Amino acid sequence: MSDYIDIIRKPETQNWFKAAMGMNITRDCLLDIVKEITHELYNTIRKEINRKHGVPEIDVCSQCYTPNVLTCDTDNKCCHYKNGRCAFHDIYKPRNCSANLCNEICKEIVCRHRFRNRSKPKSFQGPTWVNTDASKWCAEPWQIAKCYLSKDGYKDVNKEEEADFNGIVNIMYNCEFFQMYFKDDLTQKENVCIKVLLLQKV
Repeated sequence: MSDYIDIIRKPETQNWFKAAMGMNITRDCLLDIVKEITHELYNTIRKEINRKHGVPEIDVCSQCYTPNVLTCDTDNKCCHYKNGRCAFHDIYKPRNCSANLCNEICKEIVCRHRFRNRSKPKSFQGPTWVNTDASKWCAEPWQIAKCYLSKDGYKDVNKEEEADFNGIVNIMYNCEFFQMYFKDDLTQKENVCIKVLLLQKV
């Protein structure tokens, strides 16, 4: 036990603890901001769909699941074929939303993803659909935000409060809607989000 006490007393251990505490405090502050902006994102998407297609902003849908709004394509990172069948689309088939809403929300999510361009490396192509549940898009804006998380480790993060620091920063960076809240140009190779994400790997 005395060995652990000695480790805790070491300056490098105390510095690590201070850094971890600082990261948690920063994450809590950013979380409040991300929650608020995610609601603004949803409202902006609904206004845009109303402008383009005349779908009233009060209309909602809870009948479309994520496979319903995605075409069967390996590029969406969800479809995996075995014996000529796609497990992702085995139960819910691609179809048009009866409210003319969910497919349009899907398109708007893609439009706002920083890496929607297919010329980018495979690991950076577009939204991470495996994280989200389209049936909750109209009720829980967090389900839209989850499309901007990385694909590993976030599928079961069903509340904003469950997201870690790395996840929060990924949403801010991957969703171009957040750019208006930054002085830093997030299109540059060196920007505040990239620097923070790289620090996490040190």
